[in-house]
Amino acid sequence: MPGPLRYQNPELQDLLASNYVTGTLRGSARKRMETLMRENRNLRDRVRQWEDKLQPLHSNTPEVAPKKSTWDNIASVTGVAADPMLATLKKKLNFYKYLSGFAFACTLALAVLVLVPAAPQPAAINYVAVMKDDNAKPTMVVTLTQAGRVLALDMLEKPQVDQNQKLQLWAVSKVDGSISSLGEISVEKHIEKSLTKPQWGLISDAEYLLVSLETSPGVSRPSDRVLAKGLCVKVEGWQSKTG
Repeated sequence: MPGPLRYQNPELQDLLASNYVTGTLRGSARKRMETLMRENRNLRDRVRQWEDKLQPLHSNTPEVAPKKSTWDNIASVTGVAADPMLATLKKKLNFYKYLSGFAFACTLALAVLVLVPAAPQPAAINYVAVMKDDNAKPTMVVTLTQAGRVLALDMLEKPQVDQNQKLQLWAVSKVDGSISSLGEISVEKHIEKSLTKPQWGLISDAEYLLVSLETSPGVSRPSDRVLAKGLCVKVEGWQSKTG
């Protein structure tokens, strides 16, 4: 769907909104999304809907205070405790020695952040598919990273699978509608697997991804029991367009 009409697609709007709210879209992709939201009321509404869905998860998650041993372990692993900069910092903090242990823990954490090099940024995601069941409820999220050809799948709800059944992931071509297997997937909350070059080619050609329930290994076509299906969206390239 060329130009701005592409963003009138309800499934694409829902996919972009969900990934915007969950933080999957980053950098220029996120800025492009914010531009689209200013121009598209339906897209803004979908973002609000996803915020309403996920807000209870944030509100109902209790805060957990870190243990003192956590900071001790950080200092032990990073060698911060023996660093002369930290020793100088402690001397300057003598005035505050009667403050709570929590205040000192915060100071130590700040010293760790300053002295320890930042971890490298994760590789950018190239494709995303929000997989929905027959009731249009998101049950799985697939992200694909070209660096290393990594496929990651998060199960929002684990399906009920019998011992003799397997889950199979498929790619549906946007060119001719052909369906090709991307292999079996295990029933776990989060899985990652490396794709072969031919499998990555299937991703770049895919319109949809779907997950089916199979009773026989090595099948060439998905069964009628499709558990989830989602539009496979490229999240690079579209963000650089101006319309």
